[in-house]
Amino acid sequence: MSSDLGFYLVFFAIGVAAQGVALLLARRPIRLLRAGACARGTVLGIEEEMSSTGRSGAKMFYFPIVGFTTGQGEQIQFRSRVGRGRVLPKGSKVPVIYDPAKPDDAELRTFMTMWFASVVTAVCGWPFLAAGLSGLLK
Repeated sequence: MSSDLGFYLVFFAIGVAAQGVALLLARRPIRLLRAGACARGTVLGIEEEMSSTGRSGAKMFYFPIVGFTTGQGEQIQFRSRVGRGRVLPKGSKVPVIYDPAKPDDAELRTFMTMWFASVVTAVCGWPFLAAGLSGLLK
């Protein structure tokens, strides 16, 4: 019976850790949303990065280089932290969110760039959390 308890504790700990990581990943988007400065950016270029994805081999990811003008008229250029599987065409207009106190810390204002990592981490941790809790509450 004690080995069952250990098993459930491990599952519970994995679930709690996943939720903690999800919260850490959500800190930056929340901070950017609180700062509340939005702009319309333009894709100036693309940086390519090869990533090995296990069995399927290497895959190319494209990181847009975006330029925008702050509310104070400052010209800013940044590289998105999130790569895409397809190229955004040069000259494309994209939504940008930034902190007026640190306009260089900007990001594309899309679900994928802001929330995808934290949501996936949280959702992947839920089964562990549920299994651990159900076993511990028996």
